[in-house]
Amino acid sequence: MIKLFRKIRQALLMENQTSAKASAGSKVSKYLLYAFGEILLVVIGILLALQIDSWNDQRIENMQEVELLRAMKEEFQFNADQLNTSINTNKKVAQVCKDLTRMIRADSVTAAPDKMYDLLMRMLDFNSFDARTGVSGEIVTSGKLNILKNDKLRAQLVNWLTILEDCEEDILFRSENYTTNLMPFLMKRFPLANGELTKKLDFDKNNYLDTYTERSPFKIDISPKDLMEFENQIWHHKHNHDYVMINELNTRDFINTTRKMIEEELKKKE
Repeated sequence: MIKLFRKIRQALLMENQTSAKASAGSKVSKYLLYAFGEILLVVIGILLALQIDSWNDQRIENMQEVELLRAMKEEFQFNADQLNTSINTNKKVAQVCKDLTRMIRADSVTAAPDKMYDLLMRMLDFNSFDARTGVSGEIVTSGKLNILKNDKLRAQLVNWLTILEDCEEDILFRSENYTTNLMPFLMKRFPLANGELTKKLDFDKNNYLDTYTERSPFKIDISPKDLMEFENQIWHHKHNHDYVMINELNTRDFINTTRKMIEEELKKKE
């Protein structure tokens, strides 16, 4: 387009030089046409420059979006792995609570003390999912949310932080009941140190921790009238624990949905 206007301008100049007999009115028209061509060239140049800037800005924004999507994919993958570990641990705790309840109802708490110690230790080994939110939190709070083109994915990220806040309430409630009710009851009636004889922490890969090797000289001291309270303590702990588990299972569904959305967006961009 620019070359075409340049050719027109050159042709007009040559015609002007060779056509000395042209009328004054004709010369004015040609000069006006020449001026119009120059203005049009300038306008086209400005529009092209603006378009190039827009393309460049879009390219940079697309690169930023891909970087965010990749970082989010890694973060949600990490959270998925951590959450699955927590769910598996907490499922075992829920089962242990039911096993303890059966022992209480069968009045075999003192009949099989080693089994009781083992179950108590496993019941107290519940887990809390601690999500990594560095990337997603920064996106939501720093104004980078608009870089993501998918409206549903943007809403998903905002909901993600809200879900974690809601889950935290049930985790705190379970911990509070464990500290203020369950543990004081157990510590008055069971030599919990005996449970340490077989306890092994999964994350202690190199056996850094020392556990008790000698049995406690104390025996289980629980009267028949305490059995109902013991059952209620276990029930209450499991009740609070179930809320945490339900939240974790729902959160796992949410994470899987979000990961799928992120992967679909990456396929479009890459």
